Amino acid sequence: MRVLVAGVGSLLRSDDGLGPHVIMKLSEVNLPSKVDIMDLGTSGMDILHYSRNYDKVIFVDAIKLGMSPGSVYRIIPSEVKVEDGDLRDMIYVSMHEINLEKVIAIGKKLGDMPKEIVIIGCEPEDTTTMKIGLAEKVNLSIPKIIELIKKEIPSEP
Repeated sequence: MRVLVAGVGSLLRSDDGLGPHVIMKLSEVNLPSKVDIMDLGTSGMDILHYSRNYDKVIFVDAIKLGMSPGSVYRIIPSEVKVEDGDLRDMIYVSMHEINLEKVIAIGKKLGDMPKEIVIIGCEPEDTTTMKIGLAEKVNLSIPKIIELIKKEIPSEP
């Protein structure tokens, strides 16, 4: 089973850069050979291209659900309704302009997404300040996020 761990978000917008920061830390972890890690940044709809040909994709992202900053989440994307007009309108947008679940829903509608998709992330403290670096509570969540990612990777036979 081929697995992609993909970090999304902007390194230039504080906690929005959680995904790329986790990918940097994961590059120091010994993962099975069937696992690829990739910083997709603010790739927008391009994540559909990068997600193809994998059996499972684990997205890592800052997720605003209203909990305290640093709260870690594991989410199975819901079925977001996507109209045909949405496909045309979303071709040229970045991750700043759309949410990850909508991109996943469009990928499923187009038949380009793996069957197994998980989003792992944490509640951000600040995603608007233009600065490189995570808030302390968000940064402290990275080891827990990495442990959750490792649990999502099937063991090699």
